[in-house]
Amino acid sequence: MNALILYGTETGNAEACATAISQVFADTVDTEVHDLADMTPQAMLEADADLVVFATATYGEGEFAGGGAAFFEALREAKPNLGGLRFAVFGLGDSYYTTFNQAGETAATMLTTLGGTHVGHTARHDTSSGDDPEETAQEWAREILAVLATPVVS
Repeated sequence: MNALILYGTETGNAEACATAISQVFADTVDTEVHDLADMTPQAMLEADADLVVFATATYGEGEFAGGGAAFFEALREAKPNLGGLRFAVFGLGDSYYTTFNQAGETAATMLTTLGGTHVGHTARHDTSSGDDPEETAQEWAREILAVLATPVVS
């Protein structure tokens, strides 16, 4: 199995979380970690990953941080069929703001609307909690691995 882990960040927290997720996956999943600023929707699809993980921070008035803004705008414009794409979202934000984790929620909604399959739940790390975001990301990554290991009953 292989996973493409993409992050959008202003302060470096989402990048650190993407790296932490990759470290948890390392024993069972081949991973590549990339900044969303260096990724296009087409390149994401051409990577042919079994799972695409998005680690994205919310910035400003609920926008995507860093390269996430351009990536998700390109995705919105291209509207590719994401049927067959399995994805997971690790969101970072601050509950002090009314737009808490808006970018993560927007990403999950957009990807699902385009036909992607959401694996697990969208994580919502809260900077105001004082919890270490990398530890939260590692815990969430272990949950995602458990979901992936669970056989699908039809």
